[in-house]
Amino acid sequence: YWRKSMPRRKLGVKNNPIKEKVPFLQKINIWKWLFLGLVSLLLALALVVQGRLATPREDVSQLHQAVGTKDVKVGTMTTTRDQLNDTIKSLLKKYKLSDYKVYADNQQILLEGQLSLLGKDYPLYIYFQPSKLENGNILLTVKDFSVGTFQIPQKMVLQLLSKNKNIPEFIQISPKQSTITIVLPEIDNDFGIYVKANTIDLYNDKIVFDLYQKK
Repeated sequence: YWRKSMPRRKLGVKNNPIKEKVPFLQKINIWKWLFLGLVSLLLALALVVQGRLATPREDVSQLHQAVGTKDVKVGTMTTTRDQLNDTIKSLLKKYKLSDYKVYADNQQILLEGQLSLLGKDYPLYIYFQPSKLENGNILLTVKDFSVGTFQIPQKMVLQLLSKNKNIPEFIQISPKQSTITIVLPEIDNDFGIYVKANTIDLYNDKIVFDLYQKK
């Protein structure tokens, strides 16, 4: 009875048992779909990353251009009236304007020179009140003047002064406004550095300039 109830095993060659067939096809299909799913996921991630990188978050080209072209502040320079007067004297000599004397006292800036009228030279005195402009230039506003014993309009004095061919371009004379503007960045030097006025305090003998390096 026991032998009849036991299932019989199939015998192959040399009475060896025949192993049951494994469903390889089914396993191959599973790995195939897993591989395709992984590839699809990687492609999707790549597309997302590429899209994020290609999306412009901020237009920084103009910002870089503005920073690149802006001059760099390299320091400050504090000077006194005497030192300023020495610098002015050197500049007048450099631009062949030694016929004029310009110097600062504790209240104002004085210009001394000669003015030709009717074929004769007369002593010229112009008193300026200096001030700093927002762009760092210096503005000289006429307070008073005298040309010998002549009584002539203030506008005419600056018009005659502006006719001097040796006056450099960084000195801008405006007869209508009775002012002279000194454009400091246009003063030439061999170091590629220019200054901007920071503080002009003649009374306390404190003149401060910011130094800039040209790009």
